Amino acid sequence: MPAVLGLNCYKHDAAAALIVDGRLVAAAEEERFRRIKHYADYPAMAIDFALKQAGMEARDIDHVAYYMLPGLVFRENLQYSRNYILRPGGAAFLAGQLAGARKMAGIGSKLSEHLGPSLRAKLHFVEHHVAHALAAWYCSGFDSCAVLTMDGVGERDTSLLGSIEGGKLRRLAGSRYPNSPGVFYSTLTRHLGFAPDSDEYKVMGLSSYGQPEFIDLFRRMLCTDGRGGIRLDTRMLDVHRGVHHARFSDSVLELIGSPRGKGEPVVSRHENVACSAQRALDELGLALARLLREKTGRDRLVISGGVGLNCVMNGLIEREAGFEEVFPLPAPHDAGTSVGAAVSVHLSEFPGVPLESPSDMYLGPGYSEQAVESALAQSKLTFARPERLVEVAARLVEKGMVVGLFQGRMEFGPRALGNRSILADPRRADMKDLVNSVVKQREAFRPFAPAVLEERAGEYFEGCVRSRFMISTYRVPPPKAEEIPAVTHVDGTARVQTVPRESNPFYYDVIEAFGRLTGVPVVLNTSYNVKGEPIVESPSDAIRCFYGTGIDALVIPPFLVAKRPAAEILRAR
Repeated sequence: MPAVLGLNCYKHDAAAALIVDGRLVAAAEEERFRRIKHYADYPAMAIDFALKQAGMEARDIDHVAYYMLPGLVFRENLQYSRNYILRPGGAAFLAGQLAGARKMAGIGSKLSEHLGPSLRAKLHFVEHHVAHALAAWYCSGFDSCAVLTMDGVGERDTSLLGSIEGGKLRRLAGSRYPNSPGVFYSTLTRHLGFAPDSDEYKVMGLSSYGQPEFIDLFRRMLCTDGRGGIRLDTRMLDVHRGVHHARFSDSVLELIGSPRGKGEPVVSRHENVACSAQRALDELGLALARLLREKTGRDRLVISGGVGLNCVMNGLIEREAGFEEVFPLPAPHDAGTSVGAAVSVHLSEFPGVPLESPSDMYLGPGYSEQAVESALAQSKLTFARPERLVEVAARLVEKGMVVGLFQGRMEFGPRALGNRSILADPRRADMKDLVNSVVKQREAFRPFAPAVLEERAGEYFEGCVRSRFMISTYRVPPPKAEEIPAVTHVDGTARVQTVPRESNPFYYDVIEAFGRLTGVPVVLNTSYNVKGEPIVESPSDAIRCFYGTGIDALVIPPFLVAKRPAAEILRAR
């Protein structure tokens, strides 16, 4: 059976993916095992997991695919260094960038060191945006589609527009650094007092609270050239000191105000800046998508690259770009390129072996009942084994309890989709603040997502038929918004996950049981973690998070652990 191991590392969000005989058998981010968010170094534990999941050893790997062209990264850094080498800190920045490129080039030696002399696989380097594009095409299940990728920067490109048919990519347009929508948004994130390349989703959530006071300014800063290229005005946003040190010009700061300092309150000016910049990104993404629809004539579009995590932009494109179907990759950030790199090499090396698209993103580790019970016993917590665990879980949520749900294989990508999730009642207006404060320990303006039975989605979310990966927003009709206020954002939208029974029976059954109790087939779903930590990976991670937060009960099939309020409710039954 042909086996291709895909890798990305040494930038951010390191991950490994394994395609065996055309099927994606495993994919996981290294951060989940290391418990270090956005872990960037070599993904040894993710690789070990992938091989174990496939029942393979190093000698069984035929090819290894890496998500970047290190030589081009090295050359681009040298070429661009003239812009910042003489600036304060410029030499140190360049040295760090070149060291990173050398690490990339040495990935083969690192693999041999890790996996030993039995590894005989041929190493391939795959262009970054090609890996983004092919990952989205492969996971979509489309044979033919248009493709849009946008991020900070790969080797030198910041976007790719094209079409894919049968795995063959045709480029139509693209952009190169410094014309970067990702750098634009990460600079905005830093300006608003959050961590760039990490907290962009906070800015997206904050943007809904503001007014587009500065829209004309940001439209001039970031726009399209009308031919599929992106233009970033570097007189307004100085990127010449390096990707992670970009800043707005003094003339821009005079208009939007000085950067928000750590610990300073978020005020209306910050909300308006976020709103205006988000609108500019929305308009850019929509313009590029419409151009793709016109130039390719395709009915379907796939979206990838780090900017593809912006579900507000994705929702706008789905509604207004003119495509019949839009598929944003569930892992559009760099972790997803591990899949795309493997796909690229599989296509070139095994053209006679058809690829089988994954039906879901449950691609990480899973744990046996014995392993779960052992972890619970070691924790010295009291646990039970209810006969009707689905109904118990639904009843606890209906009674206002916050419930952790740990089951099955871990999700690949940044969204919890019912296997590493926290569930709560969406009908309670105070539940958003409650979960934000006592469980997630995060900012009050951050929204939560609804999970809805797929066949009922259209009743609650306009135009939503299928949205299984929580990566697009939909409008909530006002009467339904009154029913589910905890998952309706301030702008009247929601980041929806539709749940079909065939993809996750236990999760579906909990939502269905909650619907029978309440008449509302929707639950609040957020990732099982606290601020600053990755989503839980193991039963021990789940138990620690449960014990250290305001989660009332932990459903870890077939077992249940309950703290005092939830335990009292169960006894009262």
